[in-house]
Amino acid sequence: MGSSAPLAIADICDAYSHLLTNGELRPLPPIFQIYGRSRVFSGHVVTVKCFEDNVLVREFLAQEGHGRVLVVDGCGSMRSAIIGGNLAKRAQNNGWVGIVVYGCIRDVDDINLCDIGVRALNSYPVKPSKKGNGEKHIPVTIAGTRVCDGDWLYADSDGILVSSMELNTV
Repeated sequence: MGSSAPLAIADICDAYSHLLTNGELRPLPPIFQIYGRSRVFSGHVVTVKCFEDNVLVREFLAQEGHGRVLVVDGCGSMRSAIIGGNLAKRAQNNGWVGIVVYGCIRDVDDINLCDIGVRALNSYPVKPSKKGNGEKHIPVTIAGTRVCDGDWLYADSDGILVSSMELNTV
């Protein structure tokens, strides 16, 4: 690997093992499926918690992403999708680099055409409600791992890491 190539997630774990030990670098459990064209992405985290409702997610993705990653705590629900093809396309067009959904997505074929990284537990065809329930910019727990608004997220085919600080990955 040349000095200009970004470090892979496994290499980050090796280079920053002390941060894994003290909890400043936290891997998410290996429960996420990989969607979208961007297999590798990283960025500043924005958090939202919503259960089977995507109004707040829609509001975020309508804003300029500025290279950020939206982390959606969908409470692990397998009863409706939080993100579909239209929202993934909106996220791509507005400059978001990634979306991590602790829940389901739908319109997988459409999402896989988008130049954005998407991780989700699985796909499910049922759309979410539109009541506007949820919370923004709060610490969330994704499968037992704490993710805070303002953290940094790094993802590739090996997994997802969350850090309380930006890491030098080149």
